[in-house]
Amino acid sequence: MAEFTIVSDTHSTQSTLKHIYEFLADFKNFAAIMPEDKVENFECDAESCSFNIRGVTPLKVKFKEKKPYSLIIFESEGLAKFNFLLEAELNGEADAAGQCTVKLHGDINPFIKMMAEKPLTHLVNTMALKLSQLK
Repeated sequence: MAEFTIVSDTHSTQSTLKHIYEFLADFKNFAAIMPEDKVENFECDAESCSFNIRGVTPLKVKFKEKKPYSLIIFESEGLAKFNFLLEAELNGEADAAGQCTVKLHGDINPFIKMMAEKPLTHLVNTMALKLSQLK
């Protein structure tokens, strides 16, 4: 297995960090920040969501940690081939616009990593951009 971290570009937000945090804290909204052309079979409930990223693997995530208005960490669940943490970092004051960054920390087979790195990089960059554009 090979550990890796993919960090998105940092974007200035158009909305308050409180709004972005509350948006992310509801899995029903999660599909709205995913790349539409790469994600399929999205399903969610109050505590988790599952989806497929074309070219990678089916993924299931749940909440691991929430720090109001600054950080939400999601973790993979029930995946033998791909364990990861997905962090949404929000920097600034809760009631103002700020900065957002998405990080993916994973542990994956090196061969699979070579195939998955490009779609996963696209995923975190798309998520960060879409979060920054929320109004």
